[in-house]
Formats: sequence, structure tokens, C-alpha cells
Amino acid sequence: MSRPVIGRRGYTLLASATVSRLADNAAAIGLVLLIIARTRDPRLAGLVVGAFTVPTLVSGPVLGAHLDRMRRKRWLFAGNQVALTAALTAVLVLAGRVPGWLLAVFGLCAGVTAPVLTGGFSSLVPLVVPAGALGRANALDSASYDVAGLAGPALVAAVAGAFGAGAALASVAVVAGGGLVLVLAAPMPATPGAAPAAAADRVPGAVPVAGAVPGPGAVPVAGAVHADGRGESLWAAVADGLRLLKGTRALRSVTIAGTISQFFQGPMPVVLPLLAVALSRPTSGGGWLLTALSAGGLCGSLASDRLLAWRTERAVIVSSLGGFCALLAAMALAPSFWAAVPLAALAGLADGPTFAATLRIRQRTVPPARYAQATATAASLKTGAYALGAAAVGLFTGLLTARELMLGIALGQLLAALPLLVSYGPVTVIPNEPLVPAQPSR
Repeated sequence: MSRPVIGRRGYTLLASATVSRLADNAAAIGLVLLIIARTRDPRLAGLVVGAFTVPTLVSGPVLGAHLDRMRRKRWLFAGNQVALTAALTAVLVLAGRVPGWLLAVFGLCAGVTAPVLTGGFSSLVPLVVPAGALGRANALDSASYDVAGLAGPALVAAVAGAFGAGAALASVAVVAGGGLVLVLAAPMPATPGAAPAAAADRVPGAVPVAGAVPGPGAVPVAGAVHADGRGESLWAAVADGLRLLKGTRALRSVTIAGTISQFFQGPMPVVLPLLAVALSRPTSGGGWLLTALSAGGLCGSLASDRLLAWRTERAVIVSSLGGFCALLAAMALAPSFWAAVPLAALAGLADGPTFAATLRIRQRTVPPARYAQATATAASLKTGAYALGAAAVGLFTGLLTARELMLGIALGQLLAALPLLVSYGPVTVIPNEPLVPAQPSR
């Protein structure tokens, strides 16, 4: 019997996610370059980027719960692309001509719906991709973040270098508009049970997870709800989803681990240029180190499907964090810049499988009617932690050397592994178990 494939619908969804995430990744850098070029005020640039990032902490759980209940999800994804395109265009036209607080408002408008680019797209993958191909789809979904992380900054840097900051931000707005076209074409079925699914949205081989009959020995889990969510308000759904994140040990542990890891990775865009200087290179060398990390992460994400075929999710994440820590520490101690570059690529390779393993834990433990909320909430926590880490590094740059800061980032990855080692607990597989291949032996 042939192995199920992701299929045209799945690839269309993943392409839409990648282009949309690329625009989001490029937007922050494009905004910074344009605002500094127009106003010569780095603090204003930081304020606008903060307004672009921070709202996700609040909007993620709400938007995720709303996605779980929506009959026509496409409008929320399309609305995000329109808001991003319009906000970038407004900043492009008005920066340097209007008060700074108004630019921050534009950043806020663009950032409020950003969780649909992370948790929102990931929540659609199990609804579109056949069960047997979900592992591969998770790997590609994880890799799309690395592609966006590589191509987004590269696009801005290339266009800004050749034509200026204005042209760079304009190109990002064009990419965001292109993402809208793909969003309108991508399959976005309702969660089974939340609304009658159209025949065109049913995928041969995909498992109708909501309302599935529990298998022998299945154990009820926190957060289980009626598939159709009747009689439940949006705020009750948000509260119950947060209780699910808190009450499911495996889900709580992996969410805390990811948040801690991202907090310590947040300083990297600041620390890597400083490390390049310490290694007798210009600050632009930090961009090469960041590119090497992203390239390695892309390879690691693509390899995660095979890795998860013979190792448990927890073993993969703990091993990834341990390897990431060791290689970041080696970068901190590297004798030269050209020794640090391959170490950065290997560090990215080690970290790459983490997100795919995290997705698989969620798919095993989160009820279908809460899946979008769980993924969006976790994504918001990690985004907020990354931004907080980036902001906090300024307090230490005058006290510690670049090598010492890199060692701190490395040790933070070991700290992130602690919840998985201490409080992970057994994985209680919910009735949508057929979405994930059998658990490998330890």
C-alpha cells in the first residue's frame, strides 16, 4: 500500500503559510530601517516594532478560540493580510510626516491578528493533510518558519542596499499582498463538528477528529468539549483552553520549554553582531551567523519527520535543546569567525526538529475543538518571550562581553529543558490519535 502524500491542497496551504510568514518576518526589519531613515529616531523604531509584536500576547488565545469556532476561517486570515499590507503602506507613506504615536498605532493594527500566521496556519494542517502524511507536513510547517526567517531579512537587506529603505518596505507590502492571493486560494476547512463541512473541504484519508469515538482505554482529558461548542461563549472557550494548557502536563511542559527557549534566543539579533566584532569582523558578520543558524534550522526541520519516526517527542526536544546549548557555547568560545559560522549552522540543525516535535505533542493531547487556540496561545507566548528577551539584553550589554552573553543564551537552552525532565508526565492520547503515527519505542 502506497504511503499517503501531503497532496496539492496541503502544499497550497503550506505555501500560503510560508509567504505570509515571510512578509511578517520581513516587516519588523523593514519598519526599523524606514523609520530610522526618515526620523533618525531608533527609539521610535523600537516603539513601532514593539507595538507590532506585543499585542500577540493578548490576541493569541482569543483569536485561536475564535478560529476553532469559525465556519469560514478564510476571512480572518485574509483580514490579517489586508491589515498588514495596509499598515505597512501607511507607514511607508506617512513616516516622518505624522506624529510617532500614529505610526505605533499602525504597528498595533498590523500585529493584533499576527497569531493567525503561526498557530492559525498550523491548526489547519491536520484538517487538510491525510493522517499518514501528517509527520511530513509538520516538518514542512516547521521549515516554513526557517524559510521565512532566511528570506525575509535577506529580501529587506538586498532591496534596502540597492534602492533604499522605502523600496524595502514597499517590497514587503507587495509580498504581504501576494500572501493575500494565496490565502484566498488555500483550503481552510472548518474544524469538524464546528460547522457542516463542504464536500470540497473533505480530504480523502484525513481523520475527522472532532467527535471521534474514543478507542478502548481512552482517558478523558482536561479541555474536552462538545465538538460543536454549542452553549459555550467565546470567553468560556478561552478560559477552558487556558485551563487545558495548564492542566495537561505534557502540553504545559512543552509550552513552558518553548517559551523559555525563545526568551533566551531573543537577544541573538543583538549579540551575534557583537560576537562578530569580538571575532575581528564588522557587525555585518552577525547577519552571516544568523543566516547560518536559520539555514541549519531549515535542514533540521526537514529531517524531523524521520527523526520522530524512531524517537519520542520528548527525547527529540530534550536532545535538540542539549545539542543547541553545546553548539552555542562552542560558538561563544570559537577562536575565529570562520570557525563560528559552521558551528552556527550545526546549532540551527540541532534546534530544527524542536517545533515539529512540539506540534506532534499538541496533536496528541489537544482536543480538536481547542487545537487552534492551543497553537495560537503557545505561539503568542513564544513571540512575546522572544521580544522580551531582545529588550532585556540591553541591560547586560555593558556588563558582559559578547562571549559571555552567548554563553548565557546557551545555558538558557538547558534551563528550557528542565520542564520536560521534571514535570512532563505521561502523554494521555486523546481520541484523535489516528492523526499521528504510533509512538516509537523508547
